[in-house]
Amino acid sequence: METWKEAFWLAKFELKKSLVNLFFGWLALSLFGTLFLMNFNSYFEPDNKYFGYDFIFLYLFGFGPSMVRAKLFQYQQVNGQLWTSPTLVMQLQLPIPKKSLVKSRLITYCAYLFPFIVTVFTILYLFDSELSAAISAQSYLAFVFIWLAYSFVFGMIMPASDVGDYITTKIMICYSLAMLIAVGILFYFFYQFLGYGIVSWTVMLAQNWPVQSIFIAIILIILSWKFWPAYMKKTMQKLDYM
Repeated sequence: METWKEAFWLAKFELKKSLVNLFFGWLALSLFGTLFLMNFNSYFEPDNKYFGYDFIFLYLFGFGPSMVRAKLFQYQQVNGQLWTSPTLVMQLQLPIPKKSLVKSRLITYCAYLFPFIVTVFTILYLFDSELSAAISAQSYLAFVFIWLAYSFVFGMIMPASDVGDYITTKIMICYSLAMLIAVGILFYFFYQFLGYGIVSWTVMLAQNWPVQSIFIAIILIILSWKFWPAYMKKTMQKLDYM
């Protein structure tokens, strides 16, 4: 419990320094997300093969919340090949347990994520009459949980990266190519083999198996909440921040 108190204190420090980013980040993401999702129904038209919708959806709910953080707290080059958060390096010089530092990053991420997700999905369901008529409240809740799980499993890559890594130009190029190839394979699999986009597939899961989808989503959220802190602590132990 003491660890969580320290984590909340650390997170509060960053959030108090980032009130402008929190507000305008929430506003910008919510407006963009709402306007973007207002064309939700056209996405499901039989002849619609526009994969850009899926790409924006994946990016928005995976990395959007982390992109609006203040630069001081973001992952960046700090010393030679070392990329990390400058604030984390400063905090490591203080007698603060690594567990608290790690958990504070997750709390901060949630502070950016939850207001945005709650706002966008609530407005979408309440004001899009076609959508609310096409999908039940239970199925829609399952749909939200699926994307919340995605935000935790993949979106947490961003706060987890705050602990740092050694990055060279070669590594950056390899990572970028690997990501492009992985995304290409993913989209090819869904559109060519399954015949549906990624968002369509999650909607079908939510409609056909709402209870199971919520249960699996909760399991994934719990697992990611366990995995990413373990990864961060292990990385912090092997890096030289000096």
